[in-house]
Amino acid sequence: MMNTGLPLGQAASRRSTERCSVIPTDDPCVHAASLRDWMQDYLQLSAGRFLGEIIETTIGPIQIFRETIWQCVDEKANPRRNSYTVGVPVYMEEGGYWQGYRVARDSLMMLRPNEELHFRTPKKSTILVVVIDSGVFDAFSRDTTGRDTPLPIAGSHTRELPEAMIRPLRMSLKEVLSSAVSTPEVLEHENSMKAMVETILGAALHAVLARSAESEVARSSHFVQRAIVERARQYVLANRQSPPTVTELSAWLKMSRRGLHHAFMNVLGINVVTFLRYVRLHGARKDLLMAGPEGSVNRIACKWGFWHMGMFSAYYKALFGELPSATLRKTSCISITPGH
Repeated sequence: MMNTGLPLGQAASRRSTERCSVIPTDDPCVHAASLRDWMQDYLQLSAGRFLGEIIETTIGPIQIFRETIWQCVDEKANPRRNSYTVGVPVYMEEGGYWQGYRVARDSLMMLRPNEELHFRTPKKSTILVVVIDSGVFDAFSRDTTGRDTPLPIAGSHTRELPEAMIRPLRMSLKEVLSSAVSTPEVLEHENSMKAMVETILGAALHAVLARSAESEVARSSHFVQRAIVERARQYVLANRQSPPTVTELSAWLKMSRRGLHHAFMNVLGINVVTFLRYVRLHGARKDLLMAGPEGSVNRIACKWGFWHMGMFSAYYKALFGELPSATLRKTSCISITPGH
């Protein structure tokens, strides 16, 4: 049976050290804030209880993590500065898009240094990712290949490779991360850390070079539609005190309602009306998590443009699996800041 990552209802207990963390989550806002050195914003797109887990370690110039998400989520994220990001799925249902390109089981996912990530996850996914200091990775590439040329991370940011080409990276990331969690003392010895870093650098470079040898495919219209969705999202968030209607959003984007509808359906799998509601529901959820037990559900709902409290509660529970009053009573172990 394929390992889908996190068994429902059997999340590991939260563990954290200076270099290694195991963090189970049941909230998209908390999950987005749980990955060290990343700035992230998650928008849950499918209804129901969110469940996730992040296992992360930092070893010298590299960060490795395994992320499991059991809901469809639209992610916008900024990784560590001045670093390459290279990832591979462990399990990936249909419907995943990385930078506007479809993600398959044996896809290699990449980001250039300081590039913003846009990742639309399917309903269930587990990915392994390594973030590598750009100076270290560039130097390793030069020493390995003997060529003083930039790493071939450009154009398409995800490419499906033959399983034999992707396997070394997947196995190396899995084994190093597993060792860091099960035997944390390996992170206290310089020689073992150097060997782990060398293993990951070699596997990542092998995968990147294998990907560059494959022929480029034409850029899909999905990328253009992703850009439309992102512009719409930025406009909605910038005007959240007076949420725009679909007509106003279409006029601002200078496109038809039909074209806007198709862009949202193709990129996120939901229509524009639902998207606008979800953005406001997530904004309300963040405020509820930050407000504490003395906060007011009605006041927060009104702030985000909901005027019918019964419908607000119904929409909220349908998306997040709990009433807004239950969220208000939560005491999160992670600080949620407005920047996430």
